[in-house]
Amino acid sequence: MVKQQHITHAQELRLQAVHCKQHNQSWSASKIGKHIGCNRMFVSRWLTRHQQTGDINDKPRSGRPQIADAAAENYILMAAQLPECTSAADIAAKTQQALGLKLSGSTVTRLLKRKGLQHLTAKVVPMLTVKQKLARVKFAKAALRRERCSWRRVMITDSKYF
Repeated sequence: MVKQQHITHAQELRLQAVHCKQHNQSWSASKIGKHIGCNRMFVSRWLTRHQQTGDINDKPRSGRPQIADAAAENYILMAAQLPECTSAADIAAKTQQALGLKLSGSTVTRLLKRKGLQHLTAKVVPMLTVKQKLARVKFAKAALRRERCSWRRVMITDSKYF
């Protein structure tokens, strides 16, 4: 499968500038700029760079190299779907165990977000106390003892407004 490369608006303008110059050799940078809707300096900069390098893409930018390669990304996506991986830290630990790649939970969260997934954190709720458990059992036993006909007096409605 061939991966399609996304062309930005700036790259589209650069292509138009180069195309105009190739087909209209006598046009100045100002005239090309007016034709494609950008300024003269933009056109002259990219025409010069295209003549020097033959390319209209941005130069490589600085930044920290990514830790996870394509295989690690695929493994993280697979691990995120496992029921035993309930947090980003769990996924990071499983990835380190399987691939020997040390990742943080925030790295895993960023990767999942970049891939269009959303990693949710489970809501922390307090456990039921013994007193609450006994009250629930008491309520359930009392409900079983009620007469069946008592439910005839209960009206069930839908509270949704349409």
